[in-house]
Amino acid sequence: MTTGLNPGRTKRKLAPALLVGVMTVSASLAVAAGVFYAFLSVTGGLTTEVPVRPTAEAPAYMDVTLPCVEGWTLDGGGCQPAATPEQWRGGVPLPVRHAGGFLAGADDLDPTTALLATAPAWGGLIAGGLAGLVLIPALRTTGSGRPFARGNARRLTTATALVVLGWLLITAGPFLAAPPIIEAIEAASRHAGPNGSGMPTGWIAPDMRVTWWPLLIAGLLGTLAAATRQGARLAADTEGLV
Repeated sequence: MTTGLNPGRTKRKLAPALLVGVMTVSASLAVAAGVFYAFLSVTGGLTTEVPVRPTAEAPAYMDVTLPCVEGWTLDGGGCQPAATPEQWRGGVPLPVRHAGGFLAGADDLDPTTALLATAPAWGGLIAGGLAGLVLIPALRTTGSGRPFARGNARRLTTATALVVLGWLLITAGPFLAAPPIIEAIEAASRHAGPNGSGMPTGWIAPDMRVTWWPLLIAGLLGTLAAATRQGARLAADTEGLV
């Protein structure tokens, strides 16, 4: 009797294995890249900028942010409220830059502040990579026709928690790092007025910016976890009836 390969069946077996392989490599690289970026942030290799907002005492916005200063105008008109020349030199911009909002940064930060400030660069990579690694066994069993295998619901729940924790880190990290960065800017003489003091206190404040799309992924994973848990329970009940 002659036996031969079934191309369709072979493809069905290779596709899950390929998906698992791609997920393993991608998740591992994401974790490695996240750890690398975290190391760079501690050693000063990453720019440590955080979202800030100018307060009402610095209302003049352009490509650079110029606070109002008594006796100095850009277009012949004045603006209020205005700082005194002793507080700030006219025409000197605030130490912030525009990038979809205002960002401020400082050098020589302590490791904790640097890690929090750069959390969006490394936190998402590590959380996403770990979630992918957790899901690999679930992908493997699903590919073999056992989506309700023991432990899959727990793995999906763990992946959901990792995504949520990563979202919390990248959202809250820069906001928590902003106060010491702003204090460093206020104390830095390079932003000083004529009297040699630093930038006046309260001219810029922390600004929390929230990215919502990771919660959509967490919601999808959480829904799959609930469905898998229910499916596993129904499968166990069916087996008990047989």
